[in-house]
Amino acid sequence: KSAELRLVEPEDMLIVTYEDTPQSLHTLSNATPPEGVTAELVDVGAGVKAADYEGKDVKGKLVLATGRARLVHEEAVFKRGAAGVITDTVTFEMPNVRESLDIPDAHAYQSIWPTAEEADKVTFGFSLSKRQGEHLRALLKKGKRVKLKARVDAELFASKLDVVTATIPGSTRPSEEVFLIAHLCHPKPSANDNASGSGLLMEIARTIKVLIDLGRIEPPARTIRFIWVPETFGSIAYLYSHKDLPARLVAGINLDMVGQNQELCKSTLNLDCTPDSLPSFLNDLVYGLMEASVKEFDMPSSFGTSSSTFRYDRSAFSGGSDHAEFADSTIGVPCVMLIQWPDLYYHTSMDTIDKVSEDSLRRVGWITTVAVLTLANAAAEDAFLLATQTASQSMIRLKQVGKQAVEELSRKRQDPKLKRNSEELAKELAKTVSVYTCKLNHTVWREQEAVKSVKRIDRSAEFDTYLDAYCEEIRELGKKETRRLEETVNFLAKKHSLTLPTLPETDGELRRLVPMRLFKGTLDFGSLKKALGEKEYEWYQDVSEKDAEFNKKVLEILNFTDGHRNVLEIVNAVSAEYSETKPEHVLKLLRDLEKLKLVSFK
Repeated sequence: KSAELRLVEPEDMLIVTYEDTPQSLHTLSNATPPEGVTAELVDVGAGVKAADYEGKDVKGKLVLATGRARLVHEEAVFKRGAAGVITDTVTFEMPNVRESLDIPDAHAYQSIWPTAEEADKVTFGFSLSKRQGEHLRALLKKGKRVKLKARVDAELFASKLDVVTATIPGSTRPSEEVFLIAHLCHPKPSANDNASGSGLLMEIARTIKVLIDLGRIEPPARTIRFIWVPETFGSIAYLYSHKDLPARLVAGINLDMVGQNQELCKSTLNLDCTPDSLPSFLNDLVYGLMEASVKEFDMPSSFGTSSSTFRYDRSAFSGGSDHAEFADSTIGVPCVMLIQWPDLYYHTSMDTIDKVSEDSLRRVGWITTVAVLTLANAAAEDAFLLATQTASQSMIRLKQVGKQAVEELSRKRQDPKLKRNSEELAKELAKTVSVYTCKLNHTVWREQEAVKSVKRIDRSAEFDTYLDAYCEEIRELGKKETRRLEETVNFLAKKHSLTLPTLPETDGELRRLVPMRLFKGTLDFGSLKKALGEKEYEWYQDVSEKDAEFNKKVLEILNFTDGHRNVLEIVNAVSAEYSETKPEHVLKLLRDLEKLKLVSFK
């Protein structure tokens, strides 16, 4: 409703109000007494671990921290009785791209995210700009007593999640649906994240409806569904309350942060692909349209090349938004995300309409509309084209893995340290062959499954022969690339008079254990922390600090935990998709989930 934070000692100064800067208040803050709370300020550094509080009395005081608000509230308020939390750092900092000092007057979007059980413990928090935070720190460093007065008029109460959905009914196959989804839940302004996705979704729906009404296009064969949700929670609730929906869904696209002015925001339009656990033709369909959009919107240069300065790319599945809930293996619906990333102003008060580009919205709107109409109208004859598109790109990706393998062998051969130790060089070459043989095998499987996924469009038996021929081509190319890898390492071994060692057998337990997942939907790390206890959960925090991809890997470890793959096969699959994954990390996760009765072993 309203909130303000004021410095009252050693000087009197209004710092910020909710009315002026809505993102200055930690979301899900509770009310103060009407007269407000006046308290001394204590700097606790990051404020996310017990060590940050050693020798500091924060009971009844306000803490100044650089860490994530949720974690600081846990440590300072819930455990140590602090009156409230003040943060001054943007989340997801990236060196040379996005750091708090790059936008010193921005207030970060921070939230307390309490569980229902924690609601009674919640106080309040404010998110200051880095400039404001540094001013307070400077006063503290001078040895001055710093007191702030906070007033918050807010209420935490039980409510419901509103999910808005609309459809354009299919004309001939109405029981089959393709869908577009966007989230609308972040505090204002949040222009790019995600008014851009939600607004564009409305415009796409309007455009398709108008074109149908004017007779410019035929009604779609399949139903097109449009969904607006509170991010992640809304998708979970919607899928839970509509258990029959996944069986009707052919594929979907998630629009999340799509309107960025790329030069201002330092952004690139990225296709976040389906996870390897759910290979799909959808990735190549959408990325092909991203490539085609350059010809659609940009003039060729005088050199015959594109004059486009619009940046686009694709990446392995990262999760983090609504597409992850649909693509989870327990739901099994192919869904990709279009997102502009990175974004200098992401989750800050500076994510305003002046950062939104009409050109970006037009391009993403065209890509998405063509994709959804293609999916909605695709018939048997179109399935052949989709299969060909996927298979041709599959061959390119497979050869790329083979090329990477040879390049890695070459790097190892030229490593000065390894050159001086022939035994170590031989070991490294043998390990490289092992790693890339696994990666080639995984890529063959993934690409074959992606080709087969076109059967979501045409399930006729006669189409199988066509798909089988492409799958055989992929299999043969995989064998060829594997032979080339073996020939290359044998040549290097002979050239340098090396004897390649036989690598030790993998632990038999990893081959013997076959885990089975016992829950639906993605794993919530907050719930995992609560269930395991903080001390046990510290292991996950430590691993995440050392392996930046660990949280993504956890999603895929669980997606591959299907009661058919053993632990070693899961390790190899996730390593091939992302980067080397330690078997002991996978086993630790699965054993912890077994304790919680979320996983069982055959």
